[in-house]
Amino acid sequence: MNAGQGCECEHYRQQILHLTRLLRMQNLVNAAARRLKQRDQLLQQVCQVATQTGIYDRASVALVQPDGRSAEFRFRAGRATPPSGIEIGDGSKPDASLTGRALRTGALALSRDLAHAEPAVLGRERLHAEGTRAMVALPLGAQGAQFGALTLTSTCADSLREDELLILQDIAASVSYALQSQLQSSCGVYLEHHDPLTGLANRPLFCTRLDEQLRLGVVGTNPILAAFDVHNLNNFNDSFGREFGDLLLQRIAKRLRDHAGNEERCGYLGAGTFLLLEPDLPRDAPDIASLLDSTLCASPFNIQGRSVRITCRSGVARYPSNGGDGRTLVQNAEAALKYAKECGEQYLTYKIAMRSEILERLALEHRLRDAVDGEQFELHYQPQVNSATGRVESLEALLRWNDPEQGLVQPARFLSVLESSGLIVPVGEWALRRAVQDRARWIQLGLSPVRVAVNVSPLQVRRRGFVEDLLALVDCSRSDAQGCGLDLEITETALMQDPQGTSRRLRALRAAGIRIALDDFGTGYSSLGLLSKLPVDLLKIDRRFVRGLPKDRASATLTRSIIGLAAGLGLLSVAEGVETEQQLKMLRRFKCNYTQGYLHARALAAADIEKLLARQQ
Repeated sequence: MNAGQGCECEHYRQQILHLTRLLRMQNLVNAAARRLKQRDQLLQQVCQVATQTGIYDRASVALVQPDGRSAEFRFRAGRATPPSGIEIGDGSKPDASLTGRALRTGALALSRDLAHAEPAVLGRERLHAEGTRAMVALPLGAQGAQFGALTLTSTCADSLREDELLILQDIAASVSYALQSQLQSSCGVYLEHHDPLTGLANRPLFCTRLDEQLRLGVVGTNPILAAFDVHNLNNFNDSFGREFGDLLLQRIAKRLRDHAGNEERCGYLGAGTFLLLEPDLPRDAPDIASLLDSTLCASPFNIQGRSVRITCRSGVARYPSNGGDGRTLVQNAEAALKYAKECGEQYLTYKIAMRSEILERLALEHRLRDAVDGEQFELHYQPQVNSATGRVESLEALLRWNDPEQGLVQPARFLSVLESSGLIVPVGEWALRRAVQDRARWIQLGLSPVRVAVNVSPLQVRRRGFVEDLLALVDCSRSDAQGCGLDLEITETALMQDPQGTSRRLRALRAAGIRIALDDFGTGYSSLGLLSKLPVDLLKIDRRFVRGLPKDRASATLTRSIIGLAAGLGLLSVAEGVETEQQLKMLRRFKCNYTQGYLHARALAAADIEKLLARQQ
């Protein structure tokens, strides 16, 4: 073998050794990517593997900073320390470094001859003096976004051939994929323990944090936990859209963090309910409701060009009297909030009786679901009498529950549970069908036609298809003088929750011959400016005004004013709760159109109503 052949053999031997080391580097990096689950550990391991295999004299990883215009070298191994930070250009001028070019373009940046590198390598003179001859920068990223770059340098001027670059690109792709998987995994873990909308801890994480804080005693000896929500949050959603409501919740979460100063004291349970842990409050400190008013609700929220103010309802549980652990305290604070909402209170502290009452309500809700399935409801009817003629011209349908255990149950016992559970929708639909069927049967029996009034909840009216389903139910082409003979009674509070949408639906029903009665007038918003624009035919005067007649001057003045207002707007007036002849005489003198109450008759079963109508006929 001559000298030339010997040199050639040595050259091939060095190439094989170089590729062998490079493949070993690739195997070690792939193994680290599978084994290591933390980003920092993986990137530091990549740098160490790159230098320990004897191929590269230094390795470093730069991470893009939040501003997107710079990167910082965070991980390094090998001889010299690279610059701590680099600029990422926008392409309008030459890149300041190979690493910066790789981060800007998302493509490999290479210099096989450091002395003539274009663009110039940062610290080129120093690196060249140390023996560095070649450099490559490999972007790390996924889906078109670069979050870092791996930069390698070599002392061999004849390195970084095409086959080597292909392997290095495979290594960078493996590292990028591992980092992307770690990011997705960490996002999954985050979402498992945090609310995605507000970013606050969810129930399990908050309870865990609360247990830890109680164990360490970092919140004092008598901390309090408040569960609170935004009063009438649904009104914001209905009026301005769901996006507006979501933005409002996010702004509230930010104010809550700012007030607490510690995210571990805040939580979100969903459906607009927040949690706030307050350490020991001094004796002269305000209660939690005042505290929330002065922090969260003190100034308006400016969202999408609108300025809105909020009010909060809250329930409070105190440690340790209302619970010795996080889970119990959260449950009891929720129970107090639920009770405050049902009672119309702004702020309540948990009491043991609340828990038993909530359990009773849950049991009642379960029995009511069985009642819906078992068709245990029935309608009774109370006459509405024409004040001028004394004749029964309409009937109000009133719901009763024929409970197998307790017998006939009045609506005051179960109506609020039907509303809160949503069962009012199927029960209300049943009541409408039964009332229409009963009226049709009375007409078939030859009885004089009377109108039937049925109470409807706002949940029913806002349901999609309510108008179409109701019009399909009633036969509005009936030839009797009263048309379909159906009146819908809706409270003014319910009507004002969504005045535009509700008014649009009610106008469609009025056009088909269905009358609209505004129930309990004077006890809700009583917006006289809107009253003339609402699709209403009758005003029902609440029994609390009638009760004071004839002796109470204020009751007499209010009742007469409501009757006069109705007459002035072309509406009929109906007085509820008439129990004495004196009340009836005064209402007749005030020219009230209809009266209803025990003086005329109690609510009667359908069979008894048939007898009453037969006698009148």
